[in-house]
Amino acid sequence: MSDPAALITVDDLRTIFRTGEEVARAVDGVSFSLRAGETLALVGESGSGKSVTALSIMRLLPMPPAQIVGRRIVFADRGTEQDLLTLTERQMRRIRGRRIAMVFQEPMSSLNPLLTIGEQIAEGLRLHLGLSRAAAAERACELLARVNIPDPVRRSGEYPHRLSGGMRQRVMIAAALGCNPALLIADEPTTALDVTIQGQILELLRSLQQELCMAMLFVTHDLGVVSEVADRVAVMYAGRIVETGSRAEILSAPRHPYTKALLGSVPRRRSARRDPAARLPAIPGQVPSAAQLPPGCTFAPRCGLAIPACTAARPALQPIAGAHAVRCIRWRET
Repeated sequence: MSDPAALITVDDLRTIFRTGEEVARAVDGVSFSLRAGETLALVGESGSGKSVTALSIMRLLPMPPAQIVGRRIVFADRGTEQDLLTLTERQMRRIRGRRIAMVFQEPMSSLNPLLTIGEQIAEGLRLHLGLSRAAAAERACELLARVNIPDPVRRSGEYPHRLSGGMRQRVMIAAALGCNPALLIADEPTTALDVTIQGQILELLRSLQQELCMAMLFVTHDLGVVSEVADRVAVMYAGRIVETGSRAEILSAPRHPYTKALLGSVPRRRSARRDPAARLPAIPGQVPSAAQLPPGCTFAPRCGLAIPACTAARPALQPIAGAHAVRCIRWRET
């Protein structure tokens, strides 16, 4: 059942890629909702469909070969509801960057090396807010100061290669927040950063979210990051959500074997102190190709609890308690 208070509702999203005779189901029936001021973390290994889900919401995938065949993505903003999948590209451009913004994984590949930092932030402000060049440049400096970049006037005139990785990511956040969006999609925004800078970026995102009462979809493979930023968590595997619930439910009482395996592979200081030579547990095998998904439960080939019934049919997402749900027929035995 959809949440009437949700800012965005993703309903049975399916994204496929056609290459010749081959069809890859990158996102296969994903559903979730997100309220204003709330953070939902999409978690999973590379190839699980997290980033494709985010790009599908923004409609930034190249079409073809991509094709979004899901039911609907309802964006309820400022008293109106719009299905993002039915909008024209022109209508979508009015929302993208203004009411829904995105911070990409690698800022160096997202920022234009030929334009200064200030010019790149000001471009969106002129387009969406209609500011003059002078007003947009002034606002760009204000945004740089807001994300804690020192000497913002000087930095606005510099090119991306002159900034550190952490500062470039702050620039991406400043550009994304320039129009005070209702929803921010952060796609692995701390992956390429060291631990200290990672913590600073996470704290920055938290404080800005509270200030703007902004919803955030946070895409990550790092469960340590999830514990710091998420209100709710959706664990993805092979294009499907296999477990969803509150942060406490997922981190403290996981019920899907995949979620438990992900948590088990997180390094812990206590274990290292007890046995420094102990090997870190790993999940055997790898995420299957989206073009060759196994029958039934897609995690069955890697699961120690798998039985023949697991491959007979695709398991449904079963409610456990409250908002906690799991896609596994043997969840009571985990």
